[in-house]
Amino acid sequence: MPPSSKPVTAVILAAGKGVRMKSRLPKVLHNLMGRPIVSYVIEACQKAKVNRIILVVGHQAELVKNTLGPDFEYVEQTRQLGTGHALMMAAEKLPDLKGDLLVLAGDTPFLTGQVLKKLIQRHQNTHAAATLMTAVMDPPPAYGRIVRDASGHLIRIVEERDATSEEKKITEVNTSHYCFQASKVLPLLSGLNTQNDQGEYYLTDIIQILAQQDDKIETVTSKDPNVLIGINSRAHLIECHQLYRKQIIRKWIEQGVSFVNPETVYIEPDVKIGQDTTIHPSTTLTGKTVIGKGCTIGPEVKLTDAKIGENCTIEFSVIENRTIEANAVIGPFAYLTGE
Repeated sequence: MPPSSKPVTAVILAAGKGVRMKSRLPKVLHNLMGRPIVSYVIEACQKAKVNRIILVVGHQAELVKNTLGPDFEYVEQTRQLGTGHALMMAAEKLPDLKGDLLVLAGDTPFLTGQVLKKLIQRHQNTHAAATLMTAVMDPPPAYGRIVRDASGHLIRIVEERDATSEEKKITEVNTSHYCFQASKVLPLLSGLNTQNDQGEYYLTDIIQILAQQDDKIETVTSKDPNVLIGINSRAHLIECHQLYRKQIIRKWIEQGVSFVNPETVYIEPDVKIGQDTTIHPSTTLTGKTVIGKGCTIGPEVKLTDAKIGENCTIEFSVIENRTIEANAVIGPFAYLTGE
């Protein structure tokens, strides 16, 4: 994708308490493969080269800010009155925003920079007022349904709990990833109301308003339904751990790494592994661990922020924050920490 012809601001909705998580910790800070859930959405924005990232925070706002750090802008939503209300809070920080506005859910860790680039490109190439990501799933999950007219034009999004029995049969669902013309959409926020089952301001109502004004609305349908996965419970979190773990291991297999029993191996996203390395059962690789080529790692090895040279053999050992020179043989039962 060529550089964006318009500046793009991303607003990430990260204010929810996450009641179904049954936790004092904000939902977006729960750990997924060594990182807070929301960090994956932030990373996708960074890879898509957005110009500005704003996080709407609410529940334990200071904890979220302290965890994510000072590199981003924050807007506080002290009362969680829906996704439309969250954007209203952000809009106060964007009174004269030029260009395009991404609005993204903060609990969708499988969102990627590539997907966002595709969304932005479609939006800008078609000069749409709004472009949104959808997915087709049969049976559909409990997400908002994409309602189209006889000509196939999107006319509104109906939330699951507000949908009729016929609307619930629609298999095209909203993934909660949007790209808007800021000048078109921000003025419409004042027209939102709470006349729905949850008594909240729905961001999805903006789509119906735009359709009624005959503004252009585009969609990009994701071929990967995982893009829409939002984490709403600890059960969802476990499912995402397993899915993400398998994706990481598949990536390393494709890059020339061997696994004796991949079902027992845990590898975090920032780990790097050299070609022709073999990973044995019950091995855990975390943090920014880097493993050279031709190593044999495991069984029963845990490496955290370790740098392992080429052709090393390590078994039944723990290594934390240490550099191991090439051709070393370590273990069994070694514990090495610090430089």
